[in-house]
Amino acid sequence: MEYTNRELLREGCDRLRQAGIAEADTDAWILFSSSTGFSRTDYLMRGNDRAPQETVDRYFAKLERRADREPVQYIERTAPFMGFDFLVNENVLIPRMDTEILVSEALKLAKLMFVDRLHGTEFAVLDMCTGSGCIAESVYLLLKKDGCKAAVTASDISEKALEVAKENSRRLGARINFIQGNLFDNVTGSFSMILSNPPYIRTDVIADLEPEVRAHEPVLALDGTADGLYFYRRITDDAFGHLVNGGVILFEIGYDQAMEVCDMLSAKGYRDIQVIKDFAGLDRVVKAVRP
Repeated sequence: MEYTNRELLREGCDRLRQAGIAEADTDAWILFSSSTGFSRTDYLMRGNDRAPQETVDRYFAKLERRADREPVQYIERTAPFMGFDFLVNENVLIPRMDTEILVSEALKLAKLMFVDRLHGTEFAVLDMCTGSGCIAESVYLLLKKDGCKAAVTASDISEKALEVAKENSRRLGARINFIQGNLFDNVTGSFSMILSNPPYIRTDVIADLEPEVRAHEPVLALDGTADGLYFYRRITDDAFGHLVNGGVILFEIGYDQAMEVCDMLSAKGYRDIQVIKDFAGLDRVVKAVRP
């Protein structure tokens, strides 16, 4: 069957609506744009042109994957974060806007620490459970843009995740020291700042997540074990010995985990513990200082 570009996009919207996709029109456009190479202006100017059959086939193949609830970011192999485009696949979590809160807070603190010359000439940052590398690489690139030299290390247990992070590092020009290991097993030295968005979903909740998440994103990066707090405990305990005096630790947390994470940080001896909310007004980041 032949389609004009306008008819093709309309068909895509209809198919995704029928599949129950919440953002059907938005997703249909993203997949249409990548399949045709069209901007909005191109579409307005060429909407009545006949779409080549190879374009139709390519678009319908992507629509079928989306109707099966595969995330658009995995279909397109890219996701935006902090103004950069990161490569993603099924081996890493899709970067989310909530995590930008963690990065923004880290950048504000890092700049203050640079101004105060609290840690000498080298400012060392560790991103634990790095996944796609979006946190570590955004911090490196944005600090560099502001003239702040940072030595950034990124660690993950997954070799496949680190392959993605390393490719993002090459593409974006971020100089990152990558370490494969189970949390701090292979980490040496001290850091001015430790950041982490660890797995924090309770095991019994994963089966109830949206199919885009439970069926496609890596369980290894989601499962925080029975109470969702396992990795916070491990990182809180081990990070203390890897932070310089006055160093800062920042966690992304689930909306209902602030009290427990704050308590474990306090019990370990961290001070100046604060909770930062996300754009929806929910608890999203906990930060604390090693005295």
